[in-house]
Amino acid sequence: MKKLLKAIVYLVLMAAVAYGAYYSYGLAKEKANPPTEQKGRAALPVRVMTVQTGCVTNAIKLTGALEAIRTVDVVPKISGRLERLALDDGTPVWEGLAVTNQQVIAVIDHRDIRAQLAQAKAAVEAARTAVATANVVLKDRDRERKRMEKLFAEGSTTEQQRDLAVTAHEQAITGVAQAEANLTHAQTAVGVIEVTLTEAFLHAPMDGVVSAKYIDPGAMVSASTKIVQIIPMDELKFMIAIPGPYLHMLTVGETTVTVRSDAVPDRVFVGLIAHIHPAVDPITRTATVEVRLKNECNDAGEWLLRPGLYAEGHIILNIRRDTVTLPADVALRRGARFLAFVVKDGKAETRELTVGVRDSNRLEILQGLAAGEQVVVMGQHRLTDGIPVRLTDEQDDGQRK
Repeated sequence: MKKLLKAIVYLVLMAAVAYGAYYSYGLAKEKANPPTEQKGRAALPVRVMTVQTGCVTNAIKLTGALEAIRTVDVVPKISGRLERLALDDGTPVWEGLAVTNQQVIAVIDHRDIRAQLAQAKAAVEAARTAVATANVVLKDRDRERKRMEKLFAEGSTTEQQRDLAVTAHEQAITGVAQAEANLTHAQTAVGVIEVTLTEAFLHAPMDGVVSAKYIDPGAMVSASTKIVQIIPMDELKFMIAIPGPYLHMLTVGETTVTVRSDAVPDRVFVGLIAHIHPAVDPITRTATVEVRLKNECNDAGEWLLRPGLYAEGHIILNIRRDTVTLPADVALRRGARFLAFVVKDGKAETRELTVGVRDSNRLEILQGLAAGEQVVVMGQHRLTDGIPVRLTDEQDDGQRK
């Protein structure tokens, strides 16, 4: 039994030695004589295009909100009962009503103010009568003073009588001044009441639309009660947050922004940047930019854009012309690097690209490609540097879309 086991072990060892010798011989032979396929690998089929120069637009798209340029709450200056919330022609004031600057939109009960005004005007008339009476007295006292001074000069009266006449004249002058002061006071009171009366009529502060109604006619209001809210609709502001690196490319009053809204899918609105807020948000690293947009009405007279809507803004930062361009899907991404393959002497040559401006479907190539070179546009994902390639029958004309 032991002899049989030894024989089996011996045979296994001999077989292993023989296999190892054969495998080593095969490797040495392959190394000395490489396969013909490796010596002349089959060329991979690729499609190429001619690198050309063109135009690349550097633009960004951002979402923002539409807001009213101004929002004014109409608040009365006096207290009372809201007598009317309607225009002079009786049109009720409601949300969506268009109003014009200084148009009367509401009236507060002012019967007591009118009564006070009538009383004040009567006091003015009484004060005028008092002034006229004081002037008559002054003239009489003036004549008496002159007569007594003449008699005193002739020696026909005493100094005491003359002094009494002079004093009476001075008192008459004071009486006229007091009467005139009373008249001015009464006239001022009339003016104050007339101003109070005008405050009973609430006017629209500007051309716009009533965006909110807070109260109904018949309710008691005070100086802190909001009646309606009015906003202008002919022009709106589009508020967007711009990343800090783009701010130096924007110019107030010159940079245009095209705006689209889902509420008006078939229209494009063009506005200008009106204001760039000076501070950058420390969390988002963005600055708020205000774009002014002219609003328009549809055939039914309704405004197309409304405050509160979201919209998308498209800002063209700059346009690079006559620069080397490449379709974005041709370049290969390797992390932060961009690569491309060009065909040179029947082989693929790797080029590392320096990319400048990028738009939605094209790249500006600052370094790595030159106009006129043949760049691989199909089959590039299978290539390595130096691998043989052959061009397919169908080639790109250089104007990929």
